[in-house]
Amino acid sequence: MTDANADDTAPLLDGRYWLGECVGEGGMARVYRAEDVLLGRTVAIKLIRPGTDDASTERARSEMTVLASLNHPSLVTLFDARLVPGQPEYLAMEFIDGPTLASRLASGGPLPPDVVGHLGAELAEALHVVHAAGVVHRDIKPSNVLLSPPQIAGARPRAKLADFGIAYLLDTSRMTSPGLVIGTLAYLSPEQLRGDPPTPAADIYSLGLVFLEALTGERVHPQGGGIAAAVARVGRRPEIPTSLGEPWIDLLTGMLHPNAAQRPAAAEVAAAAGTLAQRAPAGNSAPTMAATAPFTAPTLIAPADGVPPAASGQFTPATPAPDAPEAGRSARRRRLTAAVAGGLAGAAVLIGAAFGIAALNQPQPAPVATTPAAPNPSDAPPTQVSTGTGGAGEDSNLTEEQRKQAEQEQKKLEQEQRQQAKEEEKRLKEEQRKNEDD
Repeated sequence: MTDANADDTAPLLDGRYWLGECVGEGGMARVYRAEDVLLGRTVAIKLIRPGTDDASTERARSEMTVLASLNHPSLVTLFDARLVPGQPEYLAMEFIDGPTLASRLASGGPLPPDVVGHLGAELAEALHVVHAAGVVHRDIKPSNVLLSPPQIAGARPRAKLADFGIAYLLDTSRMTSPGLVIGTLAYLSPEQLRGDPPTPAADIYSLGLVFLEALTGERVHPQGGGIAAAVARVGRRPEIPTSLGEPWIDLLTGMLHPNAAQRPAAAEVAAAAGTLAQRAPAGNSAPTMAATAPFTAPTLIAPADGVPPAASGQFTPATPAPDAPEAGRSARRRRLTAAVAGGLAGAAVLIGAAFGIAALNQPQPAPVATTPAAPNPSDAPPTQVSTGTGGAGEDSNLTEEQRKQAEQEQKKLEQEQRQQAKEEEKRLKEEQRKNEDD
């Protein structure tokens, strides 16, 4: 290209990228929404400001190296890069058409705990990949977390960790002098404030502050006060509201421990946050956003002998093979128990129906006694029936007669069920004796 050297916002960059609006800006670069005319896709162009010092170019090169070596759904993907002195220098990255976590919290307040758990699990898993590659991000904060819109309406967004401009490679020489504090003061760990060498535990501490801010809607350490105010908080633990509940308190207490060695690893945080993501907010029967696939598949447990599958809520075991007499007898016992339970449930339904008919025919309200031996509380008849015209004494007598009739029918049905059970048990014993004789 010819004019891009003089104007870093020229429409076409490097003969390939049409630059659009500026969507972000930092000390060393501006980020533009752009169109890759070669591949026909939208990208984010991080354009290094002209005239920046060598340190800025080195940071861009470090970010390029880190992003090119990592791959995770919650890390921004690097597509292309050009860092040639004397020419426009840029990184071409995945464009996230969504807000940052910082802007979302500023406009909408705190997030539901299960959503914070969902986003936190994704970020922690991404950090596990980063730390396993020997990299420390060093600048975990809400403005570096992008929220990618879900592909399905109503689903949760995906968290994307961005800006590795000051990332630290553990197996390389330092780009900064010992004791120099680098990062955003409000999110630095105690050891970072002391100027200690960066470790993965520093990212865990910063992520804990992000979790706490997302849950409460308030920044733990307000901006301002400079390095002196930041250093003054080194020995103080952040306050964790008791209203968050014990699971969140336990996780945040570990992540925000002043001793770096006592903090959990990123993989442990991902597991704990993933569990919290499955918890619906208090008072809600369903999460505020559609749930994603569970972190672990549900385990199917066969019911114990004598517990009917319908009552246990578990799956029905396969029918036993003909050459397994013991399994066959066990299955017959389960079928018998299920039949008895079904009969009792049917009795409850009949009783409820009798009272329902009485309710339709009675003219005026009058309290009636309920049947105390109903097998299922949800099937118990109402304690009061609606009536129309007529005297209260008349209605009470009619209701009492119907109640007695219902009780008699129930007793009769229970006797029949008991008799049936005895006969079946007798038959099973005879079969068992016959099998033993054989």
